[in-house]
Amino acid sequence: MRNLLISIVLLTVAAVPALGQSSWISMFSDIGGTDCNLPDVTPQLTPYYVVHYMYTPEGSTASQFWAPQPWCLGAIYLSDTAVFPVTIGNSQEGVSIGYGSCHTNRVHVLTLNFFTQGTSPSCCCYFVYPHPASTTGEVEVVDCNNNLVTATGGWGYVNADWVNCGCWVGNQSGGSGPAGPYGCINDPIAVEQATWGKVKSLYSD
Repeated sequence: MRNLLISIVLLTVAAVPALGQSSWISMFSDIGGTDCNLPDVTPQLTPYYVVHYMYTPEGSTASQFWAPQPWCLGAIYLSDTAVFPVTIGNSQEGVSIGYGSCHTNRVHVLTLNFFTQGTSPSCCCYFVYPHPASTTGEVEVVDCNNNLVTATGGWGYVNADWVNCGCWVGNQSGGSGPAGPYGCINDPIAVEQATWGKVKSLYSD
């Protein structure tokens, strides 16, 4: 319990300097993080899953990110379903998650629940961004040594068509990730614009 609390404190107040990127966090249609095609083909309840991939032996005990609904996703956001008891905030405003133990492979960290309506175009990308309160301007992670490090925000493709868009450049297998947007009809929000205050100011007139 002590380590979990330390992780959340480090994550929310950035008590130690950020180091190099050690993992990436992205959107998938399955809990295992193997399919980055996020379907919106018929009116129904549809979950999208946030999965954290670790590719260093340090692993992770917590993460902090933001996954707002993209403008091109023709669905109604309903709620998040927390995987871990210590989940602060939500995907649409920014969320901090304590895993409770050290994970060194991949872990499903959050479920986003939508009512899809079958109206989304192909190649709408759903990006994972830095938390609006991030002090580093990056997606942030606490490693298993209680160091605050940065991670890469990935993305999934809503209605991927596998010709104009799909997982990775060249449709490589393994899911979405830090290879760069490929065929997205929507651009990612610039980091300097990724605060709710600035987003709200766009609609203040």
